[in-house]
Amino acid sequence: MRAGGRAALFMTLALAACRSRPSDPPPVDAGTPAPPAARASLPDCEVLLPLDDRELMLPGFTMKQERDCPTCGPLCSFRSDAEPGLAVSITWDCNARYAGSDLHELMAPTLQAGGVAVPALGRAAVRRAPAQGMSQVLAWDDDTDCAVVVTWLGGETERAVEVARSALIATTPAVLDAGTPGAQDADAGEAGAGDSGAP
Repeated sequence: MRAGGRAALFMTLALAACRSRPSDPPPVDAGTPAPPAARASLPDCEVLLPLDDRELMLPGFTMKQERDCPTCGPLCSFRSDAEPGLAVSITWDCNARYAGSDLHELMAPTLQAGGVAVPALGRAAVRRAPAQGMSQVLAWDDDTDCAVVVTWLGGETERAVEVARSALIATTPAVLDAGTPGAQDADAGEAGAGDSGAP
């Protein structure tokens, strides 16, 4: 496969990983409280993956923010001048449904497509090889309603698991709330209330 074709396939698979996940909340009865609202947006790559985290995770790589997946957060792509044949991407798939979903249900589509479970990674994780020389890891976070998707092309594809682990560690409720307008407005209101007290 030509380099251009591999690059196009890489981007397509990186975006499709989120797009193919079940995103609709389960139906609820009239007497059941509505599920939590989905996040309106996520922060940019620079917020989700600060420089210190990137240097530990992928030293020597430069990061670029690509177009967002329609149902995901930003697509953060990484390249290295020292390893021009290697490409890495990370994106986030956040859905309130994941918090209460059965782990087997979450993993089933990837396992049925030939993937394998990855032990001791987040709440649950699966790995598959969608094309030769490519690895994709999908890992659900322990303390947020997000899954991290790492797509790795070229080189030592096994490293995708460790990149997913680092991305999960960097994914915290506080970081995710940095991209939620409501949370920012609430913080601003609290700050204003604190400043309005009598001298």
